Amino acid sequence: MSDRSPLALGAYALAAILALFELAILWQGLHPNVSDDYRAYYIDRTTTCLPQPVTGEYVLGTELNFRSEGDETRELRPCGWTGPAGDGTHSVGQLSRLRFAASDTGPLTLMLELTGVTLPGPAKQRVIVSANDQEIGEIAVTPDQTERFTISIPASALDGDGFVDIKLDYPDAISPGKRVSNTYWRSVKLTALSLSPAVPG
Repeated sequence: MSDRSPLALGAYALAAILALFELAILWQGLHPNVSDDYRAYYIDRTTTCLPQPVTGEYVLGTELNFRSEGDETRELRPCGWTGPAGDGTHSVGQLSRLRFAASDTGPLTLMLELTGVTLPGPAKQRVIVSANDQEIGEIAVTPDQTERFTISIPASALDGDGFVDIKLDYPDAISPGKRVSNTYWRSVKLTALSLSPAVPG
């Protein structure tokens, strides 16, 4: 027995180390150290839009075409979009984001050309627009009707980090079918946009 005691003690020690290792893994699983965006999308499920890194490269005042035959806009679309397609870049989920690299610190004007989706749903699609997490307006988009909307971005919404982050919330987003995850709900199609310095007066 005495010859086997060190082996038994070693086995107990190894079992204790493995148990502690498993407890550490369980703790990390229950309290993951992840970014706020990751937590909101995968864990809390409070958003349908997980931002991906984009450059936001953009020349202020340029009007861009978001149809498939139009301009390359991938680096302006962190999340919440599919396409582009012939009728525009479709929103997907209950939130979409746009990002512009813009060092301008004065007030800006955002122009959005949007078409409402034709799925069965409300007569109007509400779109709540925010700039750098400051709400700057609410618009209503009509199904199958393309309209231009102009929204003022006050200088107070620009935080000086060199980017303008636009968020479009869709409180009336429509499910395209039964039991379809809200990450695939639809609301609008973006066909054109521009971000310009505000005209004085």
